[in-house]
Amino acid sequence: MTLRRIVVLGTPLALTLLLVFHPSPYDDVAGQLVPIAGWWIALHTIGFLLFALMGVAVWMLTAGLRGVFATLSRVAAVVFALFYDAGDAIAGISTGILAGSAEVGALGKRTAVAAIETLWADPTKNLLFDIGRYAWIVALVTAAVALYRAGAPRLPLVLLALPAYLVTFDHAFPFGSLTFGSFFVIAAWLELAPGRASSSWQPHHVS
Repeated sequence: MTLRRIVVLGTPLALTLLLVFHPSPYDDVAGQLVPIAGWWIALHTIGFLLFALMGVAVWMLTAGLRGVFATLSRVAAVVFALFYDAGDAIAGISTGILAGSAEVGALGKRTAVAAIETLWADPTKNLLFDIGRYAWIVALVTAAVALYRAGAPRLPLVLLALPAYLVTFDHAFPFGSLTFGSFFVIAAWLELAPGRASSSWQPHHVS
């Protein structure tokens, strides 16, 4: 139970805090991104791990539950982790490397900016992100249905619509923090619900 709560609650909380410091330097790459290239790479490297763990956290919401909806949720959680991470590695880590090269003079600033803007607009990168976002939505919706059928408290399940909707925006501040912050609140509500340890919605009671 301790490890479960570290992942289910600790991961979204860590992401919420991390993404407070995620800037949006999209309109002035040379003036805003290049000077913070080191932080940009560090932020997205940490995020690469945390987004993968968010897939695990969503998986754990329905761990032990049986049925089509629980299975779909867990499969979608894996798809989210794989594809969202892939998109973010291109949009974050790769662009940070290019910005860092421009900062130290290894690559011309104009060339680096053009390459960064090309990556941000690339349809393959956008497709990876879109698959990840839709997988997140599917994972939360099907988890809500599976937990509802298992007898979990209703209101937090309805509120899962909030992080499902917010993920459709950029994960830079404030939307990223709102997405994973709302997930943290809802997950904590479910995990710490009075009947969680003993009621009929314990996973091993569900057939």
